[in-house]
Order: sequence, then structure tokens, then C-alpha cells
Amino acid sequence: MATSKAKPTDATGRQREAAAAAAAEQQQQAAETMAMATAEKQNAINNDIIDATKPTQVATVVVDEPTIVAKGDETVTIRVVETIENMTFGAGNMYSFTAGQKYQVQRDLARHLEEKGYLAGVI
Repeated sequence: MATSKAKPTDATGRQREAAAAAAAEQQQQAAETMAMATAEKQNAINNDIIDATKPTQVATVVVDEPTIVAKGDETVTIRVVETIENMTFGAGNMYSFTAGQKYQVQRDLARHLEEKGYLAGVI
């Protein structure tokens, strides 16, 4: 579609062109901001590990290595293939997992998720 330039005497046309140019610039900036946010989110999903060994606490990012917790249960790092919301495992333990995100969990929880077919693999 060809656009014509407003005549110098057409005040409304000049205002419309200025508004269209401003809107196009604003849309470009919004697209760049969204692209950066998407890239940062994808990077976090690929690289951050969320500690889910204590389901009632706020999740924190931990290092990518097995550790020993107080009861002697070894923890493992997992990645689920599907998003799981409000899963109960044990009395009063609610878990939510996002597909593709790495989580550090107790080995018995990892074993349970593997039996159900939710694990992409234990790291």
C-alpha cells in the first residue's frame, strides 16, 4: 500500500503522519524490550536451578551439583518435560514445576516423577 505525504497546508495530515511515526517508533521499542525479556527468561530456564527440597520455602537458585541434606537424603538435579502445578508429594508438601526448568529435589521425589514419566533426565 503506497502512502502519500501530507501537503504542507494539510495540518491534520501532518499530525496524522507525526502520530504514525511516533507509534511506529514506540512499537519498535516495545518489540526490542520484549525480545530481551524473552531471551533473559529462556536463559534463566536453561541455566538456573531452583531448590525444591523444601517445598514450603520460597524457591532459590542453587549450584548444579548433588548435595546431602539433614536427613541424609541425597538431592539430585532434574528437569521436567511438562509443567506440573500444585502436585502433592507427602503430607503437606505442594510442588509446582515449570517445563524445561532445572530443579534440585530429593532423590525420592525424582524417582516418583521418573516413574510417572515427567523427567527429561536426572543430571
